[in-house]
Amino acid sequence: MNPSGATGSASVTELTNDIRTLATELGIDLIGFGRTSDIDDVQKVGPDSFDFPSMISMAVQLPLEAVKEARDEPSISLRESYKVANKKMMGASKAIAEKLAAAGYQSRVIHPAERPDAENLKGPLSLKAVARSCGLGWIGKNGLLVTKDFGPRVRTITILTDMPFNGTVEKMENECGECRECIDNCALKVLKHQTFQDHPPSRDGTIDWVKCGRFEARLIGDGSVPEKACGKCIAYCPLSYPE
Repeated sequence: MNPSGATGSASVTELTNDIRTLATELGIDLIGFGRTSDIDDVQKVGPDSFDFPSMISMAVQLPLEAVKEARDEPSISLRESYKVANKKMMGASKAIAEKLAAAGYQSRVIHPAERPDAENLKGPLSLKAVARSCGLGWIGKNGLLVTKDFGPRVRTITILTDMPFNGTVEKMENECGECRECIDNCALKVLKHQTFQDHPPSRDGTIDWVKCGRFEARLIGDGSVPEKACGKCIAYCPLSYPE
C-alpha cells in the first residue's frame, strides 16, 4: 500500500509525535508503536486483511475502585468501566485515523470487544500481543496485558496502518515471577500456569477460554438485569494497585 500523501522520515516522526500528543489529550494513558511483522506468528481470526506494516496500541486504565469491587463478586461497576474505556479509546482511534488519513495513510481500528469467535473470546487478532510488541507491557499468567503503571487494570485497542514506523521498541520482560495470585483466585479455576516469555505459544494452554467465555456471557445476560464482569484475574494481581 502506497499512501497518497508522500512524506519523508522526518515528517513521519513528526506525525508519530503528533499522534502521541493527540492520544494523551484524548485521555489515553499508554500508547506505543510497532511493526506487524513482530506478530506474524499470532493467529488471525475472520475474513479481514491485516496487510498493514505498522501498528499502534493504546491503553486506558480501569478505575481502581471498580477493580477492587471485583475481588468479592462479579462487578457492575467493572463492566461499566469497560464500556467507558472502550468509548474513550474509540473516540481517540477515530481522531487518530482521521489524522492518518489527512497525511495520506490508511488504517484499520480493531475494537476491544470485536470478537469474530465469541464463544472462544477471540478477536480478529490478539490485542495483547500487539500491545506487548509495541512496548506497553507483557502478557501475564492471567492471559492479560500487564503494564508497569497499572498492572492488568487496562483496556487496549489497536490501530493497524500503512504509516511507516522507523523507531525501535523496548519490549518489557515478563515480571510475573513466581506469583500465582490470579491463578489461585480465579473464579472458575481456568488458568493453567503456562510458562512463556513473549506471548503464549498456545492460547488454550493459558486459559480455558470457552469456559471463561460462557461465564462472561452469563454475567452480561440478556438485558433483564445489570451486566456484570468477573475480573478476579485483574483484581487479585498485586500490580493492579499502585504502591
